[in-house]
Amino acid sequence: MAKTILITGATGMIGGHLIREINKRGDRYFAVTTNPLAAEKKLKSAFRITASSEILSLYNEKIDAMINLAGANLGAKRWTDTAKKEFYDSRMNSTNSLIELIREMETKPEVLISTSGVDYYGDTGSKEMFEDAPPANSFLGKLTHDWEQAALKAEEPGVRTVIFRTGFVMAADSEAVKKLLMPVKLFVGGPLGGGKQYMSWIHISDLIALYMFAIDNVNVRGIYNASAPNPQTNELFTKHAAKLLHRPAFLPVPAFVIKTVLGEMSTVVLDGRRAMPKKIIDAGFKFRFEHDTDAWKDILF
Repeated sequence: MAKTILITGATGMIGGHLIREINKRGDRYFAVTTNPLAAEKKLKSAFRITASSEILSLYNEKIDAMINLAGANLGAKRWTDTAKKEFYDSRMNSTNSLIELIREMETKPEVLISTSGVDYYGDTGSKEMFEDAPPANSFLGKLTHDWEQAALKAEEPGVRTVIFRTGFVMAADSEAVKKLLMPVKLFVGGPLGGGKQYMSWIHISDLIALYMFAIDNVNVRGIYNASAPNPQTNELFTKHAAKLLHRPAFLPVPAFVIKTVLGEMSTVVLDGRRAMPKKIIDAGFKFRFEHDTDAWKDILF
């Protein structure tokens, strides 16, 4: 039977891919957004668009699943104290609003799926990281930990809760991918910093499949690494893309330059994290893209 899915953050890049899959499946979706007028222009297939401030008006709706993607873009601006507060509050506020809605609903959703990030682990080098590891003692460590804990409160009224710690998302329309490839295309690409730091990544098709897998499988519950089985070093990740683009990739960008340009945000690209998806694989999920070379081929051509 067709499902009704509520989405926060539907106008973002991941949200766009998710909506295409929802439409393909024959499901319908409600979009909760901070800007309903802009969303109405973009989300033509939405069954209903609701302002974030009016989310409690949905308490009487029959909603099968909720997907929480909302949060200010971490790469949109320099990480000043004001910006970090915005990053944190946007995630906590949207998640807390969903929990409040769930508590008010007479008919609860079957599942809440909330996003997080592998930045939870911090700079862990080449060590394989699994979901039971503690959070990093950093801004992103605290942000992801608190965000996850807020979402897990949905379990209290009996709603199955799934959290995906997402790696670097590989998609042709990703601004982060475009920024990574720009120096390569200009013949000045190369590893960032030492280049030996591991990148946990995931193809957009696998990420969307994970959301659908979590909706459809009642045994999927808790926190999972949403990253491909073969994390790659930054150096090889860049070289593989450059080779397909017939460009060199031998001009490293020193860490101090990245830190000067990006400030604290530089931790996103300089820290190594090797998040392993054993738990979700053991639950029965099969990745379509296990190696970054195959993922690059798919999004570049």
